[in-house]
Amino acid sequence: MFEPKFIYTNEMVNDLMRIEQCRTALDYLYLPTRVKQEFIYNAKMKKTHFSTSIEGNLLSYDQVERVIKKKEQGTKINAEKEVLNYWDALTFLEEECARKRKISVDFIKELHGIIVKKGKSHKRTELRGAMPPGVLFAVYDNRTGIPEYIPPEWSDVEVLLNDLVEWYYTVGNLPVPLVAAIFHYQFATIHPFTDGNGRTSRALATYILMENGYDFKGFNSMEEYYATDLDGYYDSLQMGLPALYYDGRNNPPHLEKWIGFFIRIMALNAEKIYETALDANKSEKTNPVVDKLSKRDKKMLRYVIENHISEIKTKDLADIFAVTPRAINKWCTDWCDRGILVPNRKKVRVTSYTLSEEFNNIELHELGFTD
Repeated sequence: MFEPKFIYTNEMVNDLMRIEQCRTALDYLYLPTRVKQEFIYNAKMKKTHFSTSIEGNLLSYDQVERVIKKKEQGTKINAEKEVLNYWDALTFLEEECARKRKISVDFIKELHGIIVKKGKSHKRTELRGAMPPGVLFAVYDNRTGIPEYIPPEWSDVEVLLNDLVEWYYTVGNLPVPLVAAIFHYQFATIHPFTDGNGRTSRALATYILMENGYDFKGFNSMEEYYATDLDGYYDSLQMGLPALYYDGRNNPPHLEKWIGFFIRIMALNAEKIYETALDANKSEKTNPVVDKLSKRDKKMLRYVIENHISEIKTKDLADIFAVTPRAINKWCTDWCDRGILVPNRKKVRVTSYTLSEEFNNIELHELGFTD
């Protein structure tokens, strides 16, 4: 059974916290459907362009976009087929995620078959087999011709791949970004196919984030960061280990270097996504009633609206804000004076309230995100 090794670093923990902050904040931002669709399309285009460019595809972003938009027109050169294949692979992942399909070796073979297909149709790719006598299967340096990495023997590949999939579905409470990072690393290490392993490992990491709610509403695109720091990307994956798999990678090494790189990229990407979405949110027309509210007002309204509360009790508000009953009574008086709350009178003493009609019609997304 695959058992990865790592320890949490301060940087890793900080980046994980930032990812969670941005993910939660994004959930509270209202974006019109047209804006969401534009963000999803742009992210998918970036994933396609940058994941293929990492492997040496020379098409520019604009050229990739033209190829995608005119995919049904004419014969394509290999570079164009490659980006079309990756676009189709991402579409496949979206469809299978909607069906809640689990990752399996067959799933991986089917995904890889789309990524490396030669014509319009595709079929599952088989795992790499034995090499001819005297021929070494390895990843070679393009300039020197020296093997940079010599993966495990073909006879070990299927066992290692099954172990990885089993680990993924039995890993427990490990943070999802770490799981995606580890799966990416180990898949690339196993190198189960003769080509297309890099693109497939990135696509599988994307799928793990998708099926666990960490794709930031489909706006996620980490590949552009990898492409701008290829040395860092490959150095982090290699971790200074010997080229031969059996010289250290077969007994999983500590993965802090790679995980730290992956999580840092994900945190930077999460911040960028949230900031872009926030700008789009601010450009939309806002409710003038909400614009006048304080952070405290919004927190109270969010609590009431989210929990569908018809009778707002002072005791519950005191618990939510962690303040004294005296403070809450003072705040409630202010909310009543400003027309946000209406008191429910029982003889003389007021112990509960309801939202006024004006504030009862506020949509949750209009309140934004409050700490």
